Amino acid sequence: ISERLNSNIRIVGLSTALANAEDLGSWLGIENGKGIYNFSSAVRPVPLEVHINGFPGEHYSPRMASMNKPAYQAIQQYSKNRPVIIFVSSRRQTRLTALDLISLCASSSNPRQFLHMYENELEILSQTSVQSETLKHTLAFGIGIHHAGMSRNDRKTVEELFVSGKI
Repeated sequence: ISERLNSNIRIVGLSTALANAEDLGSWLGIENGKGIYNFSSAVRPVPLEVHINGFPGEHYSPRMASMNKPAYQAIQQYSKNRPVIIFVSSRRQTRLTALDLISLCASSSNPRQFLHMYENELEILSQTSVQSETLKHTLAFGIGIHHAGMSRNDRKTVEELFVSGKI
């Protein structure tokens, strides 16, 4: 891009999907959209379905908590047997969301519905690879957590389990 624009690049922003590229460019100080490249979701190597729900609420924590049950219901409706990623804005909220999803699973007829691996394989992982006690707990229900505060090994384990469809 730098060669094409004959200008030094200060910031490169990337996103998997971006509906408001011009707004982001403006926020980054890019003049007249020069240097903004927004690729259509049609060029994704893996098809992406997007479902959007709005959640009113003035305060962050109650609003985030109000999203967990609808997120669980959306997984049941749209992606019951396929891996799902839920993005939240903090390490703390990652843990809270995972624990809330576990509570919702526990009230169902199959509390380990998101776990797609044998118990002995999970046990070996928990004993040999996973450091975080929270992660050990969430993995038992087929729910991984992933954030920058985790060990590299724990993050890699979650990534591999996700890609292989085991969680």
